[in-house]
Amino acid sequence: MCLKNRKGVTLIEVIIALALSVVIITILIAALRLGYRSQEKGDWRDEVSQKVRIINYRITWLLRGAYPYIVTKPEGKVIYFSGESDSVGLVTSSVDTYSERPEDKAGLKWIQIFSDSEGLKVREKFYFLEDVFDDSGGEVYLIDPSVSKIEFEYFDVNKEEKTEDWVSEWVPEDKEYLPSAVRVNIEFVHDKIKFKMPEFIVRLSAS
Repeated sequence: MCLKNRKGVTLIEVIIALALSVVIITILIAALRLGYRSQEKGDWRDEVSQKVRIINYRITWLLRGAYPYIVTKPEGKVIYFSGESDSVGLVTSSVDTYSERPEDKAGLKWIQIFSDSEGLKVREKFYFLEDVFDDSGGEVYLIDPSVSKIEFEYFDVNKEEKTEDWVSEWVPEDKEYLPSAVRVNIEFVHDKIKFKMPEFIVRLSAS
């Protein structure tokens, strides 16, 4: 008996169909994995960018509030602004108006911005105390533990001598004015990778 109209699939056709299915599934998995990695990398970049913005904003906010507080001593006038290559100390009007701490309640406070093995820090004191230049006492706050290095430079516009120059130090006893601007360079570590933030310059409006 001849079965001319018999319908069905051969073993070869089944094997081909299975092989095509495997290829399609493999491509789909690879595409999903690539999409996940792209999203993960995008999120990672956003974290780095956000960290840069937060650090930049915090440092800029504190420096822009620089106030030219001058104390007259027997040896002469001393401006409360001390600048070194790895730290800066100043009287700032950038205070937390919602804070109940005495330093903020006064409307002005002495701050020192620096970094050590624990990260980027700010030391706060009463601005009218004579020991403000000491690297001790006060309240110390950790701004960001990932910061490994911070460097400062100060733009000195000497109107009497008619000179302009970036300097690495600002000695209070030698100046009666604030620097016109502060240049800041910061390095930080994120996921064991070291980054160098874009250099930024903060102009001091009270200079």
